[in-house]
Parts: sequence; structure tokens; C-alpha cells
Amino acid sequence: MANLTVDRAEALARAEHAVLGEIHSSSEAYDNLAHLCDIIGDRFAGSASEREGAVWLRDRAAAYGLRDPRLQTFAHTGWTRGPVSVRIIDPVDRAIEAISLPYTPAADFEGEAIWVGQGEQDDYDRLSPDACQGKIVVSWAESTPPPGGHASHRREKTGRALAAGAKAFLFVNQNPGMMAITGSLTAGFVGELPALGLPRESGDYLRRLIERGTVRLRFSIASTFGDTTSHNVLADLGPTTRDGAYLIASAHYDAHDIAVGATDNTSGTVVVLEAARALKKVEDLLPVPIRVILFACEEIGLLGAWHYAKHQAADLDRCRFVLNVDSPVKSEPGSESLSTCGFPELVPYFERLGQELHYEFEVKDRISGYADHFPFSVAGVPSGTLGSKPVAGMVGRGWGHTAADTVDKVNPKSLQAAAALVARLLLRAAYDAEFPGRHRTKAEMDATIDASPIGWYVRRFGRYPFQPTWA
Repeated sequence: MANLTVDRAEALARAEHAVLGEIHSSSEAYDNLAHLCDIIGDRFAGSASEREGAVWLRDRAAAYGLRDPRLQTFAHTGWTRGPVSVRIIDPVDRAIEAISLPYTPAADFEGEAIWVGQGEQDDYDRLSPDACQGKIVVSWAESTPPPGGHASHRREKTGRALAAGAKAFLFVNQNPGMMAITGSLTAGFVGELPALGLPRESGDYLRRLIERGTVRLRFSIASTFGDTTSHNVLADLGPTTRDGAYLIASAHYDAHDIAVGATDNTSGTVVVLEAARALKKVEDLLPVPIRVILFACEEIGLLGAWHYAKHQAADLDRCRFVLNVDSPVKSEPGSESLSTCGFPELVPYFERLGQELHYEFEVKDRISGYADHFPFSVAGVPSGTLGSKPVAGMVGRGWGHTAADTVDKVNPKSLQAAAALVARLLLRAAYDAEFPGRHRTKAEMDATIDASPIGWYVRRFGRYPFQPTWA
């Protein structure tokens, strides 16, 4: 940014001041979040409420004056939840609370349960090679990664259970409060094994029984699958040129069927929309175009992002940076965290921007295959996701992926702070003709991913953990 001319520096300063004033003097982001959650509902992939949400978001983009707001429709396999029953049949006879993980197949069976702790490779290494063969593997859900470390995602934990010969998989929330946890078993295809989400209390009860001796469970799971469609929401602002660099600002607007997803990720959706609304006020000062994309079907395998990246591949070589926003307000203002994905040269760049903006935020580079930036990273496009640090006193996702992810968990000031940060980062990237993010070749990204914590999964199963069969 030091190479800006006086005129460009003045234009950037004018744009930033106008955007900050617009965002911090408006309740628009919170009003939009309340409408999406309280009126439209969960917006689960392929559902009527997801379609209603797409149309409403397109119309909001039009009301804000964004250019050519439109829907990008794609087909996929939908899943519908049915009744579930889980019963301990030995050493006691007792029902426990559980819900299906999306895309679990229907099942009726019984079997012996085995506890694998966090479900990391070290946990399996402590067991005999055939310890899980034909059994029901019980694992804690996602943990909070240690500083600089990795905590496995649900897909990695189910992958290890599959590799160990498991018959079924139970995923236990680490946060108390009888909050059964959900999360898609696959990326939009029928699951490889039956899988359920449990509240901590149910899972901890199973753990205690397993530590005493043999535990057998009886399951009944109803699930249905069928063809459906979903819609990405697209709009543009800034110059109308179709050549030269551009930016993408994105978020997913879908949630899970058991919750309205206020933090994950209605908050990210309204933050991106609010940043775009404010930037529209200074559109004549934008030096490059910005494409706003609100993705569908992130929660079931990044389907909307994979579809867009596949069908817009010819244009991605011009994309300077993809700024995805996912769960940016789990904590208080100032707790934002930006994770780039295989582009370590961007860490010092964004750290320096935080200092220049007098609003420092955490920046790190790590390969994460579980947010909508990832299909762009695979394509070699500099990208990352802006989220936030975990809720103090909670583990992993906190309220996320449970029925407790509701509007009352969102601080309106956090929405304003995150929207202001997104708008300013987009402005800085737009004005920086020497943006340091370098596009990677496929061979370079393949090598980076292979060396990452999900490399083993790709080698074992021949696909990324959250990749649909058609991508």
C-alpha cells in the first residue's frame, strides 16, 4: 500500500471513512439476520426455506443497488431426516438421545460400541489393529485446535472410523447442555456408514459404561434421499470491465435443519451483504470489480462453491483474492480470525493491514477443506476465510451445529465490526495493484494439500474430505 499515489490514497481514505460511517450508523445487518433466522428459518440444503432465503437475499441485493443480482441454480441429491431411536441393550436397558447426521443412510441394527476419545490417529494407534472392526465407534466431536496445531474435522474422524472397519459412527458434542450436534456425514452423497450426533450427556454416559465393560446398542434410523435443486446468489459492484483483476466476497447462507444457524452462518451472510451495501455508496471509487456470492449447500459439502468454481473456472485466473466469511461473530468485536489456505505470503500482508487499520486481528495460514474458500484454493486462487475465535469457555464450534445457534447468541456490535473489517479489507485489496497473493499451479496445490493434515485422507479415499462426487 506504500506505493499508492496521492490521488489514490485520498480516494481510499474517502471510501474507508464513508463505509465506516455507513456501517456503524445502521442496524441493517442485525435486522437482516433476524429476518433470515426468525422469519425464513433454517435454509437447509434443498429445502423450501433455502429457496425462500435465496430469493429474499437476491431481492435485498437489488434493493441495495448491487448490479445484476441473480440466482445460479444447480442440481444435487437432497436428504430428509426421519425418526431415530438408540437404545442401550447391554449392560442396561435404556434409551439415549441422538439425532441423525445428514446423509446418513437408513439402518436397523445392533452392535458393540467402542470409545475412541478424540478420534485422532493417536487414539486409534493405541488400539489393536482390529479393535474397531464391525463395531460402533464413539468419538468426541470437533475440538478447539491448539495454537498452531490441528483438530480433526468430522469427515476426518469418520474417515478413520471407516478405515478401521467401523459398522457405525457416533459423534458426541463436547459442550454440555443436552445439545445434540449435527454436521453432514458426506458431501452430498449417501453416507458410507450410519452416523448419529449425540449431546455430551448421552455420549459421556456411553463412555462411562464402555470403561466398565461391554456395551451393546440397538439403532433404528430413517432417512430419505431424492433429487433437488439449490441456488447460489450472485451480484456485482464496481467497474463493469470484464478483463483485469477482480475480487470475490462470499459467505454461505444455508444452515442445518435442526437450527437457524444464527452464528453459522447467517452472521457471515449478513456481514458480506452489509459490506457490499456500504461499498455501493462509494462504488465510483472502487478500482476493480467485486463479485458478491452467497453460497448454498455449504453445510452438506461446499456444493455451491464447488459448482461455482467448476463452472466459472475460465475466469478464476483473473481473481485477485477470495475473501470468504464464515461464523465471524462467535465472540466479541476484535476476535476476528483470518485463515488463508495455502498462501503463507499473505499472513504478513494481512497482519500489516491490521496494524494500518488500527484493528488488529488474528491471521494464520492453514489448509482447511471445510469452508467455501477451499474449491478456489484447489484451483490455485489466493483465498481465505474470515471467522472468529471460539466462544470463551466452550469447545470447538460452541453453539454451532446445534439447536442453540439462535439469534440471541449474536452481538449486533460484532456484526458491525465484522462488516466494517470485511469492507476495509476488500477496499485495501482492490486498491493494491501489487497484492502479494500468487496464483498456484495444480501441482503446487496438490503438493501443499498432500503435506497438510488432510493429506492422508486424500491418499486413502481418493478425494478431498468435503468434495462431491461430481467436482
